[in-house]
Amino acid sequence: MHHHILTLAKVCENAGIKHAIICPGSRSAPLVYAFTQYTKITCYSIVDERSAAFVALGLAQQCNEPVIIIATSGTACLNFFPAVAEAYYQKIPLLILTADRPPEMLNQQDGQMIMQKGVYGKHVLGSHELLCFDENQSDFKLTERIVANAIDECQNGEKHGPVHINVPLREPLYDIPQNTLDFSYLNTEVEEFKQSIRKLPLLSEVSEAWMQAKKRIILIGQMTPNKQITSYLQKIVEADDVVVLSDIVSNQGAACFVPHFDSIIQFASEEVLNQLNPDFILSFGGPMVSKSLKNWLKKQKPSHHFRLQNESEIIDTYQNVTQAIIAEVAPYLESFHSLNIFKNQDQKTYRAVWLEQEKKFNISLQTFLQNRPWSEPKAMQQVINNLVPYTQVQLGNSSAVRWASWLGLQQSALSIFSNRGTSGIDGTISTAIGSAMAMPNQIVTLIVGDLSLFYDQNGFWQNNLPSNLKIIVLNNGNGNIFNWIDGPKKSPAQLPYFTTPHKLSIGKLCSQYGLNYLSCSEESRLEEQLKELYKPTETISILDLIFEEESNLSAIDAFKNIRY
Repeated sequence: MHHHILTLAKVCENAGIKHAIICPGSRSAPLVYAFTQYTKITCYSIVDERSAAFVALGLAQQCNEPVIIIATSGTACLNFFPAVAEAYYQKIPLLILTADRPPEMLNQQDGQMIMQKGVYGKHVLGSHELLCFDENQSDFKLTERIVANAIDECQNGEKHGPVHINVPLREPLYDIPQNTLDFSYLNTEVEEFKQSIRKLPLLSEVSEAWMQAKKRIILIGQMTPNKQITSYLQKIVEADDVVVLSDIVSNQGAACFVPHFDSIIQFASEEVLNQLNPDFILSFGGPMVSKSLKNWLKKQKPSHHFRLQNESEIIDTYQNVTQAIIAEVAPYLESFHSLNIFKNQDQKTYRAVWLEQEKKFNISLQTFLQNRPWSEPKAMQQVINNLVPYTQVQLGNSSAVRWASWLGLQQSALSIFSNRGTSGIDGTISTAIGSAMAMPNQIVTLIVGDLSLFYDQNGFWQNNLPSNLKIIVLNNGNGNIFNWIDGPKKSPAQLPYFTTPHKLSIGKLCSQYGLNYLSCSEESRLEEQLKELYKPTETISILDLIFEEESNLSAIDAFKNIRY
């Protein structure tokens, strides 16, 4: 048995890591023994590496601390890559451990061996490799130092994200120590993760620009819930004339009085849009879902656009950032609010323009929904209205997250997540499963398209399925988002290759994996089926919302042409 691998596992335990996802394999046997027998870390066995990595992503997303994923040698580690990339862009800490064969065998026609060292390239915050020791020869202190540094890289002050440790291993792989091991050579404590908060620059410049501005926007991208940020935002919004535009997955909807801003910008006239043009922007957080908002902001030339972030590499999505503030968001907002520069005026002129548009669009939206038959927008609005408060929502990419944004899902009583780091459909089910595993006492609702469900169905291939996960499927049998986009529609011969029609059955999938299956194909039954969905069960429940293609596409086209 490789004793330095036991050191690796013990350092992870001492650092406070609580979860490890293990994929099957032979070369990784020492890692499996080390984590399952010599640590207090909870281990989960998941067969499919791609699903396993997204389950780890979901766990880490909720725990806000590193989660370990373990793969055997060869192409297994490549199947982690989609989730690794998503974790990198979402800034979610993962510690990736990949077993490998001895380095001298690389490219020598030895089986199950690829170039694993540095395999994730620029999509990890750090890449390391342990030394490959002969049996009974180990440098425990070197292993301890490499692993401790890697864990710290996962969650340091400037950036959170994935870190890779490649672990070459010689045979024998299955010798298990019979005696209790002595870990006295380890440091008694692993240094706690540090949050290095930089000095708060530019406060005077920001405050001066704020006071001069008349049309202020605070723009918030993807973030995990943060009560401190919410509190300071609400105080600023109450104190002065400012409009908060918070993304569907920003978890800062409490301060946003225009939940339909995505649709307002998409459907408003040029005259209205000109009234909304900002002269001051303060932005922070991750990417925004709304394509309409992105396109509109790229046309803006505000006098001041301050980008608040804790990374040194400046994010300038809309190509109009005038100055960057390198600082943690919550402390900076606290300092900014304490300046007492706000006018506390009763008449908030700029906000009134936005609120007028919000009211007008909401009237048009309700009229549209009342006059449409059973369809995705109508069903999605009813789903939104019936989401259980104080629960978590996971949104699949493509149609689900867009409908949520267009229809204004901004409930402050919900925490909302989506894999918008790379915006792929791979791993949607697995991420939601991992998230539900991390929050066993909370209902987690995943809203997802049928294609995403089938694409990641291996996420159900495990023994740890959480019964608190409820899945609502927008089932058009077609990947219909490509019917919405003008480009693919102009090429009807190629459209089947975009839409990927299928004849797969969600009911049969549920039967295969032992899941609780519900279905609905008419408006009158949806509320009843939603109540049934949220009843306690012993396994995952799936509600299959089935739409007839022609009438559904007609409703989607009508929604795209809303005018108000």
